[in-house]
Amino acid sequence: MAQVVLNQNQFAQTPVLGQVSEIPNPNVVSVRLNPSSSAVFQAGTAVKLITGTANEILVDACSGPTDGPVFGVIIYNMRKNLLSAGDVATVACASSYVFLETSAGVNRGAKVTTTAATTGNDPTIATVSVPSTQYVTGVAVDSASGAGALIRVQILPSLNGAV
Repeated sequence: MAQVVLNQNQFAQTPVLGQVSEIPNPNVVSVRLNPSSSAVFQAGTAVKLITGTANEILVDACSGPTDGPVFGVIIYNMRKNLLSAGDVATVACASSYVFLETSAGVNRGAKVTTTAATTGNDPTIATVSVPSTQYVTGVAVDSASGAGALIRVQILPSLNGAV
């Protein structure tokens, strides 16, 4: 499922990594991706606020579970789903619902953290395993029995690094 592109000429779309769910999503904003970043930006990538002189919301990708705090998650855009440093992206923030890909089994109601995307591989979520050092991205609204499942996650980031 790595970095897929949907055929828009279908009668019924299946959920896609980074697609919002539970419309309306009250907290979706446009951001500027860090122009000097070397991260892989795509739908499902967790981002954090960074300092800078831009008159826009400036973010960079979270490199893993211990990097944060999470500001939100880049959502799916059918026009451009793989983004570059300096691009403008749309991010679902606190209280939004987004489909994200699991790296292992996840139980409904579990707090989840995010692992960054790499070239050819999607960003993934997993249950928080070290509450004292991992940043929470959100809460799983669905269950998954294994890796590669798309489940809905309510974006509810922790701001202090602890569950």
